[in-house]
Amino acid sequence: MLEEPFFFDNNNYYLFGILHHPLPGSKRKDLGVVLCAPFAEEKLWSHRVYVSFARELAKEGYSVLRFDYMGHGDSSGNFEDSTIQTRLSDITRSIEIIKKKGEVRRVGLLGLRLGATLAVMVAERISNIDFLVLWEPVVEVEAYLQQCLRSNLATQMAIYKKIVRNRKEMTEDLLEGKPVNIEGYMMSGEFYKQASKIDLINYNICFSSPVQIIQISKNEKIRLNTTFRELYEKKYGDANDNNEFCAVVEEPFWSEIKTYYQNAPNLFNKTITWLNGVIGTESDWYAFSLQD
Repeated sequence: MLEEPFFFDNNNYYLFGILHHPLPGSKRKDLGVVLCAPFAEEKLWSHRVYVSFARELAKEGYSVLRFDYMGHGDSSGNFEDSTIQTRLSDITRSIEIIKKKGEVRRVGLLGLRLGATLAVMVAERISNIDFLVLWEPVVEVEAYLQQCLRSNLATQMAIYKKIVRNRKEMTEDLLEGKPVNIEGYMMSGEFYKQASKIDLINYNICFSSPVQIIQISKNEKIRLNTTFRELYEKKYGDANDNNEFCAVVEEPFWSEIKTYYQNAPNLFNKTITWLNGVIGTESDWYAFSLQD
């Protein structure tokens, strides 16, 4: 079976995953890739692109694991009970699973938006992550969550024709432990408290394996994001000769757009070219690993 759906346990709940095995005829690599999904609706909108990219990686000989966090998709639990800590635990467990079921010795993480942020945090917690690919990472999570709260304001205007609770009041609710609706997802106070403290610029980052940070813009004349540049230069720039910060032209497929976005060819090509260049074939990767 080339795409294997299954459930696996983590703590006292079960997660749903799909393991993409390397395609027959591909040059199989002793390396797995765990895809870390973004937050709430961004996970929904980006789902098809994640599926397509997993299949492209499988064509290149990689084992790839997509999975749903606790309380999301087909995994057990309630979304409201999930936190940053449960997500970090879910990613860590997924690394163990792909090594076992994918029969690979080494694993890298790829994340989009908040999924990229979580990938950074996991890579600092455990020592056996062999590369990071960060697509449009959320650097300052508090600012991102405030953007999420704007969607609640839009919903209030649509339903009540006025603002019943503004962002300041909703933030106070969260700090008091009350959940707030974000596009149909109940964000808990505990999630907010954990997430709002995260700022990657001020995060203690010691990761020294290869890192690729990609800015995604629909504008052909891309101006490099100063926050992404600061993250790269302060935390990763000199840590590894293979590190890269770049930009590609694609639609913001993690948000609601008019076009049905099934593939992101510029993004796919940029990541796969970098990954193959860094990792190479299995024998090349083994030689590379001896330098760690």
